[in-house]
Amino acid sequence: MNSALRTLSISNRKILSSQLEVSIEYDDILLDANLKSLNNWIMNSVLIPASGSAQRMRGLPKFLLPSGKMDLSLIELHVSNVLDYADEILIGLNPIFLDIVLNAKLNLHNARVIPLETKSMTETVLKLIPYSSGTRFTIIMPDTVFESNQSYKFSKLSSDLDLSLWKIRSDQYGKLGQVSVDADGKVLDCVDKNPDCRYEFSWGAMTFNRKFLDHLDIDFPHVGYGIVSALKANLSVNGVILPGRYWDCGTPTEYIRYLKTMDI
Repeated sequence: MNSALRTLSISNRKILSSQLEVSIEYDDILLDANLKSLNNWIMNSVLIPASGSAQRMRGLPKFLLPSGKMDLSLIELHVSNVLDYADEILIGLNPIFLDIVLNAKLNLHNARVIPLETKSMTETVLKLIPYSSGTRFTIIMPDTVFESNQSYKFSKLSSDLDLSLWKIRSDQYGKLGQVSVDADGKVLDCVDKNPDCRYEFSWGAMTFNRKFLDHLDIDFPHVGYGIVSALKANLSVNGVILPGRYWDCGTPTEYIRYLKTMDI
């Protein structure tokens, strides 16, 4: 496609996206246009990596699943709940789902949707970082649910890495990253998806500064792999135990289990 046609294509998508309250950004124009317009230094940047291929849901983007709350999809629920705590919201979206997102008329408020082709959550996060001048970042997985709205206050914490923790349920052993913390909330260890681990808490979101980026490798399947590296490097890593339950709706079984708890 020549540059003239590409520009026209982008322009048309931007007109359509503005009508649907979705801001779509493209790699080749973002740095020239949007970063220059950012107001000073963004403090809290929420990153939502949604660049997966949805293979476990037979091609259905998990973030579009109904949350059972206010007729919102899972990703809309996160965006609406984090508005009071974020200076900006960046969503890394697999380009194959761009038309679906536009046609679904999602209300993503002021979130910026950035099409990204990546092979892992960590790669998506690392490719979103250059789109922000933020000093602190909060990662929320789009196919999860926080039972309590109080859980969205984590972005105001101040360690190098803050983990949002929930008490793990017996049906979640071996499916989540489990965390050991002391009485003061200092994280002592993190074990990923080990069915034999009996640490009391699991992490479901994280907030970090730019120091933590040195402990993320593009080949990591997810950002949780950087936690142990951060601990070994003596970064300040703390956990905050949050109310309610945490749900990972990444598989049909887990999503159905969550729906059974809803009054719908």
